[in-house]
Amino acid sequence: MTLQSPSHGGAIDKAAEKYGIAPQEWLDLSTGINATPWPISSFDPIHWQRLPLASELTALKQAAADYYGIPDIKHIVCAPGTQALIQTIPFWFADQGKRATAHIIGPTYAEHALGWKRAGLKTETVMTTPENRKTAIADILGSPGGSDDIVILVNPNNPDGGLIDQVTLTELARMATENDKWLLIDEAFMDCSPEHSICPKCHELDHLIVLRSFGKFFGLAGLRLGCAVMRPDLAEDLTDRIGPWAIAGPALAIACTAFGDRAWQSGMRNQLCDDAKRLDVLIDAHSDLALLGGTSLFRLYHGKNATGLAGHLGTQGILVRLFDDNAGRIRFGLPGPEKDWQRLEQALAAFRN
Repeated sequence: MTLQSPSHGGAIDKAAEKYGIAPQEWLDLSTGINATPWPISSFDPIHWQRLPLASELTALKQAAADYYGIPDIKHIVCAPGTQALIQTIPFWFADQGKRATAHIIGPTYAEHALGWKRAGLKTETVMTTPENRKTAIADILGSPGGSDDIVILVNPNNPDGGLIDQVTLTELARMATENDKWLLIDEAFMDCSPEHSICPKCHELDHLIVLRSFGKFFGLAGLRLGCAVMRPDLAEDLTDRIGPWAIAGPALAIACTAFGDRAWQSGMRNQLCDDAKRLDVLIDAHSDLALLGGTSLFRLYHGKNATGLAGHLGTQGILVRLFDDNAGRIRFGLPGPEKDWQRLEQALAAFRN
């Protein structure tokens, strides 16, 4: 099945062509990727020269298990990015004979719906707000029939930042198991609020799949690493589907060390929280945009001049995220170095509503 791919943030090449500004001159605020990355130190060049070792993958899984609070590495599947899992899991799910409906809790990351449609499953997007999201999920999971139906939730949600707490998620996941349905939770932006992650409960919940992204919080999206968390027999089967040497040797070495750097993680969570507040103040001072929500990695605003502001920033070589289905919404990632904050402030100050 051929389906049109949705637009995404990070499209610097297209912006460079549109505005005639070289790619290297852009300030990209169109994604939720941390602009202050974990500092990569030197590592043994052998990681470039030979195939990754099984023992290195095991070490990565253990580091990830410790970081995510997972009791056993047998629950973990590693892949070259969460996007690869989003595209692989629907086909893997369907190949196990599960031909039910995929319920996408929207509005959210468009690739989820696309992945399930490509796999040939009936797919519906259930439009929600942060306030009624829990009820909508419970209604689906608690409805009669629909064996093997799967609910896909991004938590915290992209783009509105709506967050469902761990206790509530555990109740929903148990409901899924009791009713022979499934719950897939994409926790790509959970690193800034790890206390709400359902990963530590994975060993209790048989019909739960969790996705975790490495690149966003650690600011190393180009490294391409994502994890899926599920019961061990399913994890083994999905690992076989992905195949050997899926994670590059340098990625194994870097991520293993970064997962263990608790001091950096704690400090970065505090910094991102402060920076998110700083951005809200900056936007409020220089535009008519109203805050709709977000996380410590991105902020979502709404206003009648959202498109005009995005265009103005584009002329200044600053890329932000607009949405095809809602012209009034605009999402900002956070600047990193102080010079980028100053550049954004100057560009905002020059905008006339």
